[in-house]
Amino acid sequence: MRLFIYISIIVFNSLIVYSQNKNVNIDSIISVNEYQVFKDVTYGDNERNTLDIWLAKSENETPLLIFIHGGGFVGGNKESAYRKNNIKRFLKLLENNISFATINYRFMNNDDGILSSLNDAKMALQFLRYNNKKFNINKTKIGLMGSSAGATSSLWIGFSDDMSDKNSDDPILRESTRVSCLVGVAAAHSMNLERWRDMIGLDQDYLDEISRKYTKGAGLDVDVWEKKTYDEEYLDKIDFFKKMDSNDPPFFIVNFGKNKKPKNIADFHHNPMHAKLLKQRGDEMNINNVVYALGIGIVDKSNMSMIQFIIQNLN
Repeated sequence: MRLFIYISIIVFNSLIVYSQNKNVNIDSIISVNEYQVFKDVTYGDNERNTLDIWLAKSENETPLLIFIHGGGFVGGNKESAYRKNNIKRFLKLLENNISFATINYRFMNNDDGILSSLNDAKMALQFLRYNNKKFNINKTKIGLMGSSAGATSSLWIGFSDDMSDKNSDDPILRESTRVSCLVGVAAAHSMNLERWRDMIGLDQDYLDEISRKYTKGAGLDVDVWEKKTYDEEYLDKIDFFKKMDSNDPPFFIVNFGKNKKPKNIADFHHNPMHAKLLKQRGDEMNINNVVYALGIGIVDKSNMSMIQFIIQNLN
């Protein structure tokens, strides 16, 4: 029974991460008229600062789950939430009076690395919290969910201390970034590649080789990124692992596969050992967590599904 439940979770989440070309027309699944939907809402100045939000039917303010798509910080879009199997799960949230949003964000660049991506996800959260009355949202009950790069953004926000700027002239940026729960699919435990290297005892030369291939393939400056990858000031801004503490929200992690030598950075990012380290750290910090990584023998004794976890922590 336990194995069956876990395999079901894996099948569901693998669709989130790997079905890049299987987006479907949401109108072929459900009539938009059944729910109030705001599409392509602008939350920032960049053309990729847009989001969709689906509102649960309720006279009272509802919790909200924000979905952050994957794509290695170089691709992907908010429409990944509308893949056939994804939308079925999100509809279950709506049926349980939980609204959901799906966001676009800027991609990584030579100037500030992935900080643009991370900060856009943060700003989308703050924008929705600031506009809670417009969207009938309970601003104290917001969760984050992401796959791959989106999981990184979710964990970065959730494991950081409150990043609100109380002195900002922008009222949106004065909003809290604290959330009620986190869900990470194919999540990394850190964005410090030295931590990744030590995680599985990978040779440094090989790590540098696959890192360069990724950077070059993304159209970025290899020399700039080689320096940035090990820059302590930059890593201090993006590495959420060391920021984890007992005040952090409960988290749900599911990672795939076995602990094998990665063929590329994507393999490395999705290695199941990330899940093990997140669980170990969560347990040390007394943070409630549900973690699945069957390839290395981690199955949560609760058998709780992702949707159950979200409903439990947002309702």
